Amino acid sequence: MFSEYHAAGAVSAAYMIRKGHHKYVHYVGFEPELFDLAADPEETVNLAGDPACAAIRAELERALRVICDPDATNDLAMRDQAAMIEGYGGRDAALRLGARGATPPPELQR
Repeated sequence: MFSEYHAAGAVSAAYMIRKGHHKYVHYVGFEPELFDLAADPEETVNLAGDPACAAIRAELERALRVICDPDATNDLAMRDQAAMIEGYGGRDAALRLGARGATPPPELQR
């Protein structure tokens, strides 16, 4: 499983790879995270620095880099976001828009 996150205003992209019971999270410019979801479903113990987990960390990072180049993708997202903000008239104008892009929930049929 792969997930990618580029929130407006975030300082870095985040990428997640899950294989079996391991979850690897890669942040551009920050230390990664690795969790054993079977032993730690609440993700409280980061195993990324544990030498015993080096092989699984390397395997999941390689899997991520097959999908995308995290740094290049982050740079592209940041440029796109900056252009979009500028298109709205700058940061203050974009902030005044609120959650305009949100999808409303469907209405219940009665």
